[in-house]
Amino acid sequence: MKTEQLLSLLKIKKVYGTLPESVTDITIDSRETNATSIFVAVRGTTVDGFDFIDDAINKGCKFILSDRTRELPENVGLVQVKDPERVAALFSEYIYEFPHESMTMIGVTGTNGKTTVSTMIHNLSLAMGKETAYLGTNGFMLSEEHYPSANTTPETTRLHRNLKEAEDEKMDVFTMEVSSHALKLGRTYGLNFDITIFTNLSQDHLDFHNTMTEYGFTKGLLFSQLGQDLRKRRYVILNNDDEWSDEYKTMTPYEVITFGNTSEADFYPTNVNGTLEYTEFTLNTPEGEFFIHSPFVGEYNISNLICAIISEWLQGYELEEIINTVKDMKPVSGRLEVLDKTLPIDLIIDFAHSPDALQKVLETVIPFKKQKLILLLGMTGERDYSKAEEMGRIASMADYVFITVDNPGNDDKQMLIDILERGMMHKNYETFIDREEAIKRMVEFADDGDTLLLVGKGREPYQIMEGHVKVPHRDDLIVLDAAYRRYKSDEYEEI
Repeated sequence: MKTEQLLSLLKIKKVYGTLPESVTDITIDSRETNATSIFVAVRGTTVDGFDFIDDAINKGCKFILSDRTRELPENVGLVQVKDPERVAALFSEYIYEFPHESMTMIGVTGTNGKTTVSTMIHNLSLAMGKETAYLGTNGFMLSEEHYPSANTTPETTRLHRNLKEAEDEKMDVFTMEVSSHALKLGRTYGLNFDITIFTNLSQDHLDFHNTMTEYGFTKGLLFSQLGQDLRKRRYVILNNDDEWSDEYKTMTPYEVITFGNTSEADFYPTNVNGTLEYTEFTLNTPEGEFFIHSPFVGEYNISNLICAIISEWLQGYELEEIINTVKDMKPVSGRLEVLDKTLPIDLIIDFAHSPDALQKVLETVIPFKKQKLILLLGMTGERDYSKAEEMGRIASMADYVFITVDNPGNDDKQMLIDILERGMMHKNYETFIDREEAIKRMVEFADDGDTLLLVGKGREPYQIMEGHVKVPHRDDLIVLDAAYRRYKSDEYEEI
């Protein structure tokens, strides 16, 4: 795109040096720059992009966007603006030519359930014959192709690049998780969502938002930013059982569809029955009742599934057609996922890392335990410590608990363990600095018929350690390795 056209979009700016005539991409990562890139020097929480300008220049970059100035080589230009991230979103839209406008855009927000709901929508859309993309905690997917992703919602230049890739691959639907961090930091500026979904709100991320009120209103930006143009067909799906939905209804002029556990909602379940392998229920809708056999376990996954069904219905599919595909869906990776069922112990992994999510997963698993329920629980570093004691209290619902760490970062590991331990309501627990050792010990401790529940990471492939270094780690592989060594040593080959 012509540099002159981009600059014409800004009323307030200062231009220094010599800018290239045109550019083809934009990034905040100096390692990705080249002669036709814009490098956006953003102040981050741990690093400052301004310090990497020389790295970008050494890669051939000739266009720097920043809120500060400095000396530059003769053939490099710098545009100084008040808010580089806001301008980066604007420039990204024009450079990549508004890629989201060619797709049905679905945004999912909430404390818990974003990944599950988004993945369910992705899989249902595939089953309905659409080309579909997913972006969130479990990575970036173009139909069946999977790529890693660093954040739940990437920063704006990366997000727009993902959107452009999806458009180039002719995706019909783009479903993405929208975190509160992303909304507050403006990562989704410029995006026009067609369907937005609110799953629930409970305590989390208060290290970032300070109060629950601030956290709740930040989530509401997803709905208030839908706009006022009623010529557009846009929809809002809200959890009727969450009091924040009353607030969110007032933030948008578009049609609101509700789900919940009572008949006050537009969609709600009755006649619920389930096991650790499936759930059955009657779905009550504005178009009648439908029997559903679901491979997803737990009552909270009923709500997640209903969200996904509503989103497909709003895209024009018949409810009966959608529901007929549900029985063939696969469980969401790392979300209340039961591992090898041939073992004499039940192994379950889940991503729960907030008090509400932990309580729901425990309430789901406890009715199906055969003997003891053994829980692995870790505390995440550099996050909201105020939830730790409550999580320890909730963890006491398990018969035995192994307390450890989860992505400790630069925090003291023993401190993270201590604040979880303060909430424990019984003495049936052990503490481990090393998460892998805790997992091995819980398998060793278990008796036949016990249920082992590992929460906090799901299938996340790393731990964030000191210096924010990502060290390879997989709860699922470690627990399976330990279980196979104990129960299938004669036939076992190391994972």
